[in-house]
Amino acid sequence: MRKYAIFLIGLLVASSAALALDQINIQFAPQPNTPYFVGQPEFNIDAEEFNTVILKIKSTKSGTARLFWATNFDPQMNQPKSIWFFVDRSNDFKEYSFNLRSQNGYWAGYVGQLLVYPENGPEGIEVGPSQAVVGNLGTNISSGWREFWGPSGRLVIGSTINTMASVNLFGRPITVYLYWLIVLAGLGYGGYLTNKWLAKKTKEPFASLWPQIGQGVVLTILFGWCLLEASNTFNLWQIVQQDARFVGKQIEEKRVLANTGDFYNFILFCQKNIPARARFDQRIPPIYNDIKAIYYLYPRKLSTTEAEYLVVYDQQPEANILRKYSPWQTFRPGALILKRGKS
Repeated sequence: MRKYAIFLIGLLVASSAALALDQINIQFAPQPNTPYFVGQPEFNIDAEEFNTVILKIKSTKSGTARLFWATNFDPQMNQPKSIWFFVDRSNDFKEYSFNLRSQNGYWAGYVGQLLVYPENGPEGIEVGPSQAVVGNLGTNISSGWREFWGPSGRLVIGSTINTMASVNLFGRPITVYLYWLIVLAGLGYGGYLTNKWLAKKTKEPFASLWPQIGQGVVLTILFGWCLLEASNTFNLWQIVQQDARFVGKQIEEKRVLANTGDFYNFILFCQKNIPARARFDQRIPPIYNDIKAIYYLYPRKLSTTEAEYLVVYDQQPEANILRKYSPWQTFRPGALILKRGKS
């Protein structure tokens, strides 16, 4: 009897441990002077097993955001390892489920950190305790629904304005599913009409069924087309709402709004203090501003070797770099221009 009791206790402990591994808690926190929230899982996430991330977000405004992650294969946060989604305005925390394994092939290996970047700035947004979980039917439906109506399927990295991306569902173009739907609708409707035709005592020629089957296929195609148009119209409406803030503004005002925090004002400060065609290096957090700085500061050229100036914006330069430069012009604490040589 005692052996059976020990066995049952052991089974319960093992079951509890298994249940505990059904989710990994992730704590998100805003970072000083940065427009994003960094999420730290309680231990590294096995991307193969935990294929779904559930974010809890409360926001006073609607907009778009990106979820980034860093893996043991690639510890840097970058655009390929990200998904794009809409954030809804809500007074309470709202759940956002993403089956990342199906949506993005870079969800692989072990994930040690996540990052949520609201593209319209972090003001009024809070990211609550979230989880990485083993996906189920409910989370997959929620993820697919958000993916279909969201912007992620319409962004092609490296594309031009002349490229129109397909709406995605579980990482595949929606047309794949529509083709199957059309084929199955044709077969199903054809089977239904054939069954009715066989049940009749007086039969018209079987060929007369083809136009009726064709009508069913055409109606299925129209249904799919209307669904895609509804999704596209919803996305365009969301974009119009976000871009409304730029109406009536001058170009410089628009650039201030389009960038996070005081970044564009810092760029103007750099344009004023760094001579044109000078070479500069930069220590600017990636993801949102490092590429923009190269564009805004042209014709000044980015150089990682022997640059005369070092542009620093809320990122600590390495010790060996600091030995080569000294502070020169300060915009604010944490945002300044350094010049090669010691003062």
